Amino acid sequence: MKELFETVMTRLQEQIPEIKMTDFEMGQLEVLAMDQRPALVFPCALIDISYVKCDDQGGGVQIVQARVNVRLAFECPLPTDSRATSARREAALAIFDTVDKTYKYLQGYGTDEFSPFSRKTQIPDNRFAGIKIINMAFETTFEDQTAEV
Repeated sequence: MKELFETVMTRLQEQIPEIKMTDFEMGQLEVLAMDQRPALVFPCALIDISYVKCDDQGGGVQIVQARVNVRLAFECPLPTDSRATSARREAALAIFDTVDKTYKYLQGYGTDEFSPFSRKTQIPDNRFAGIKIINMAFETTFEDQTAEV
């Protein structure tokens, strides 16, 4: 799991300079519900990994289907409404360029250790005024082997 996290984090940092901070998802954004500012630098990407299916292959080997959730969060100080100037609206909507880059640089990316990522969902979270959150889920598979005893 650690290697998968570090691979995704490095890929985002190297390919998408607009993302100012990448971290492991630990509920950092939830403090917004208590009117507190999270200890994050926006825009940020929070990464979480879950094993959605594990199949025994024998000999201490499992094939693991993993879901990598990338939670992108942006502060949205500029207007996006129809009365905003096109320059201000374009600046505000630049968050979608970052979302598109995240998809572009993760979709189909794989290594010798895990299969290419496939995006499965992309869902907005609009609970917090002034903060736009996009949850993107990618799936991959890899072989996991127990340590020799």
